[in-house]
Amino acid sequence: MRMLEKDDTATDVPVTRTDQDRINAFSRLNSRADEIVELLDGLTKQKEDLEEVETEMELVDEDEQVMYKIDTTFVHLPASEALEHLQAALEKIRTEVDALETEKQECEDKMDELKKDLYAKFGSSINLERGD
Repeated sequence: MRMLEKDDTATDVPVTRTDQDRINAFSRLNSRADEIVELLDGLTKQKEDLEEVETEMELVDEDEQVMYKIDTTFVHLPASEALEHLQAALEKIRTEVDALETEKQECEDKMDELKKDLYAKFGSSINLERGD
């Protein structure tokens, strides 16, 4: 049997309540950032699909009737009206994407601040890097 050597880089730094609160805050921000990335992926796909349909709709005669999906139902609308609805939906998604990107950046900024503080105190005893 072999004895394990003590790791010289690890230090026994006491964890205070404030430290634990910072670690918990970092964890919550990290989870929220992951949720935002998932939401952004879905919205980005929707946005790309709507932009593609918008391009196609601009080629259709304004008075031509097209099928437009509202919730789970398809209705016949003039192409011009369907295009207006499509553009409104696209603008709504763009607004949501912008808001989520702003929130994601705020999370990352706060996480960077917490990382700096926690690494300053705990050094290599704590790992706050993603394992992607």
